[in-house]
Amino acid sequence: MLPFLMATMKFEKIASAGDILRWLVLLSGCALSVKLGFVRAGRSKGTIILPDRFIIMFLYIFLASAIWSILPIETALKTISLLLLYVCSFWTLWEYTDSISEAVIIRNTLYILGFVMTFNLVYGIFFEPASLMSSRFQGIFENPNNIGLVLGLALPLVISRWLITNHKLDLTITIIFLVNLLLSGNRTALFAFGVAIFFIFRSLFAKNPIQAFFIPTAAIIFLEQFIQTNFFAEKILREDTLYTAANRTYFWELAQDYITNRPDFGHGFGTEGLIHNYYGTSLYALKLRGHGVMSSYFGLAVQIGWPLTYLFFGLLWGFAVFCLFAKWRNYQLVTLAATIVSGLVIAIFEPAIYSAGNCFSFLFWMVLMLAIRRLYYQKLSLKDTTIKLVI
Repeated sequence: MLPFLMATMKFEKIASAGDILRWLVLLSGCALSVKLGFVRAGRSKGTIILPDRFIIMFLYIFLASAIWSILPIETALKTISLLLLYVCSFWTLWEYTDSISEAVIIRNTLYILGFVMTFNLVYGIFFEPASLMSSRFQGIFENPNNIGLVLGLALPLVISRWLITNHKLDLTITIIFLVNLLLSGNRTALFAFGVAIFFIFRSLFAKNPIQAFFIPTAAIIFLEQFIQTNFFAEKILREDTLYTAANRTYFWELAQDYITNRPDFGHGFGTEGLIHNYYGTSLYALKLRGHGVMSSYFGLAVQIGWPLTYLFFGLLWGFAVFCLFAKWRNYQLVTLAATIVSGLVIAIFEPAIYSAGNCFSFLFWMVLMLAIRRLYYQKLSLKDTTIKLVI
């Protein structure tokens, strides 16, 4: 996780090192999986399950889109990068999780994030104290939205751990994450986190109804007071940018125009960042700043058209909703599914879910793998002594 975070930092040398290391991580992970012969769960080599078939199908589609892509080489390279992420997540990390347990891989990831976000606050206190309260805090990161991207996924995981383990360290990391997220002023991540935490407490009610009632009640009382503060109004609500979602709606209008030209198959996977130049649109002249069309949903439709975009996100939403409602008493699975939902909400406003090199997509696809893995093993009725699933 650390190299992916380093690549988002504002310090040029650290970001450059992270940019190289994150691809080394993906390449090394794939090489390891090849060396192991694509083995998972102690089963025969190359065992393919249904989710693998869907992912591989989309990888073929992405690569095939190079035929009609506005820049075929970019489409091919982006597809290869996503292939690396898939192999690392669904094969190498899956096998690694079988060795050390789901709980440990989540714990280690959260502790690394906890260290980075603690350092982020310390840096802000000593080097940028004015930004802590006067503007959207970014600390060591290039953009405050980078904080929201990763913490929108990490917060549901760490709070879920704390509710079960009652470890003080988990509570400390929860507080550190919340402070970072609030200071960054990322509304999307806060909303997505709220959606995720609702389902987590809903599932917790089956295990511990007293805890599931009193903690949300206390949180609602605090929230009622918090939304009346100047901090909330100026740093988070930012009413002047609320209607346009910080100018994202203008990007979405541009996206709809682009999609209209190629609604069925799009402009080729991986071309979102090139689409404005292709149509001669000057973001500078429009006084807009951002990457692509500022939405994973519109962005994917620009790349591969609406029909395949509906199928792609429909499968992700369908899986998450199935876990949340059909398996609502399965607390660990619900935690993972709620985190996926948080990521899918964030993806409405950020073009990140299909970008293999960023910290959001790395964590998102890892969590998706863990959810699929847990559900798969439970269907096989494997014992925890063989495959360690519990927290």
